[in-house]
Amino acid sequence: MLAPLVVLALGAMAVFVASLLIWARQVDRDVQEREVALVERGVRANIAEIERSILPETNWDEAIVNLDNRFNHAWADANLNDYFSQNIDFEHLFVLDSDNRPIYARLHRQTVAPSTYRAFQGAEPLIARIRQAEAERGPIARRSPDAPRTLVSRAIQTSDFIVRDGAIYLVSATLVQPDFATAVPRRPYAPIVVMALKIDPRSLGKLQERLQLRNLQSSVGRSLAGPGDAELMLPTGKGAAPLYLSWTPQKPGAELARAAALPVALVLLVFGLVGAVMIARIRAAALQFLASHRSQSEFLANMSHEIRTPLNGVNAIAAALGRTPLNTAQAEMVGIIQGSGEALERLLSDVLDLSRIETGTIEVLRQPFHLGEAIRAVAALAATRAQEKGLDLIVDIDPAAETVVAGDAVRIKQVLINLVSNAVKFTSEGYVAIAVRAEGPDRWKIDVQDTGVGFDLAEKARLFGRFEQGDGSGTRRFGGAGLGLTIAKQLVDLMGGEIDAAGAPGEGATFTVRLPIALTSAAPHPAAEPDPEAAPDRPLRVLLADDHPTNRRVVQVLFAELPVDLVCVENGEQACEAFAIQRFDLVLMDMQMPVMDGLAAVRTIRDRERTRGMVPTPIVMLTANALPAHEAASLAAGADLHMPKPIEAAKLFGVLQAVADRQTVAAAA
Repeated sequence: MLAPLVVLALGAMAVFVASLLIWARQVDRDVQEREVALVERGVRANIAEIERSILPETNWDEAIVNLDNRFNHAWADANLNDYFSQNIDFEHLFVLDSDNRPIYARLHRQTVAPSTYRAFQGAEPLIARIRQAEAERGPIARRSPDAPRTLVSRAIQTSDFIVRDGAIYLVSATLVQPDFATAVPRRPYAPIVVMALKIDPRSLGKLQERLQLRNLQSSVGRSLAGPGDAELMLPTGKGAAPLYLSWTPQKPGAELARAAALPVALVLLVFGLVGAVMIARIRAAALQFLASHRSQSEFLANMSHEIRTPLNGVNAIAAALGRTPLNTAQAEMVGIIQGSGEALERLLSDVLDLSRIETGTIEVLRQPFHLGEAIRAVAALAATRAQEKGLDLIVDIDPAAETVVAGDAVRIKQVLINLVSNAVKFTSEGYVAIAVRAEGPDRWKIDVQDTGVGFDLAEKARLFGRFEQGDGSGTRRFGGAGLGLTIAKQLVDLMGGEIDAAGAPGEGATFTVRLPIALTSAAPHPAAEPDPEAAPDRPLRVLLADDHPTNRRVVQVLFAELPVDLVCVENGEQACEAFAIQRFDLVLMDMQMPVMDGLAAVRTIRDRERTRGMVPTPIVMLTANALPAHEAASLAAGADLHMPKPIEAAKLFGVLQAVADRQTVAAAA
């Protein structure tokens, strides 16, 4: 009971941990996506800020006068280079005339030859976009200085990242335009100011500080992002390698998971310890249960042996006594002894069967048998008792049931014998009927109906319980231990079937059994039919090994009037010695004996026969050990038959008849 709870708890913890990790990863992924979008917007905002810082010196009537109408070198030094170096330290600054020829150039704060512009490749697309926008704008008309001071043009500028000599530059191109048009360009095209800002650790540091990033790096053509890093790819012009910005993103999910790792680990440890303790207790309980089960099995086996041994004496002697001349009173007393012994044997068998079913040691076989013949055999067993009570015994067999099926004939008969015996017992007049019908492919319905006392709904609810009686009062008329229906139901369940009951007080009852029994083409095992007239030419030599004097005396009494030469010994060792001295036609061997048990004696006898090339002698284990494990052990040791006590005289005589038939056949050959 505890093991599933432990597994469930550990499974729940595992699901929780997995969910926490998945949630943490998803949170980090969402945060990273937001950071990438934030960095992209931040880069664009920085570019826009740089562009706005350029406009005051380029959208100015005075710039038209000093850079276009006439080029004033001193004005350019004062207003362009110094101004930009105070705000943003551009590495390169160029002024292009209306024909896109460089007329002014600076490297940081130093004036350089305008021709250095030729070495600075990559700005041509920007210049082309500026000229296209300028053409679309058209010429600007000059205005009087006395005209109202209103802006006459919007800014025309563009920016892009350019790679030059392995370095990355942010290049901005801005058209020089008048602000109030008191001065206008002399030619159709105005000068252009080109600024180049190098992306170096210093500029990256400013961007990192502004956007609150960690480990910001830049690279061209390939990303420097490691596992878990974020990156942003920026184009650097048509056909050029892109610019990659990479950084370590915020990871709140991972931080939360790390913070929760210790508490979760402690909880898992506690659950693990609790689970280990529970499992240890469960294992100890299981071992205790197995030990108890073994003790119960051993107890049942021993009690079966101890009860069957005296019961064997009672039943067998009563049967032998019944075959002697008796007066009426004596015959009645012998009948009472036989009936009581048989009832006690049935009760013992029921208790053992119920115990074997509940401990799972009973086995359901699948062997071919004739279904119709099995039903008739059950009816035949109940016929005598039904006739004594004046009841009609009706057998109604569907023609479809006259076939061979595969199932456990012994268990099916056991169930039906219980039901039919109950029907006869609880019926005073009328009839008992057994009907079998096919309900579909490999499905059979067997009804046992009677006109007896019946039962009400309250009784039906407890019919199949242990030790339950149809009439449980102190004045009940019918005997029994109340185990028959319990065993029948559990056997039906083992065979995959169903059992139900219907009835009413005073109107009889119907018990219905539904079983899945498949048809088979295999032939049923033929039953042996010995010839009762056949007899050997000499007395049969029989060796009996049994440590209990009563059991030996029982066999002596049963064989007293038969042509049998019986040799009795008290243990397995004496049996082996007797077998070595003379040949026997049959060996009757008890299982539990002192000095050497019956199984060891059987193995010794079989070894002797194999060594000397002798024909195997029939050996029957005649024992009070009646469990299936005992029967399997007997057959494995080399016995031909396992016959549990109390001894059934008819069965024992049948064995003698089979041995006699064998002797007759051997003599004829």
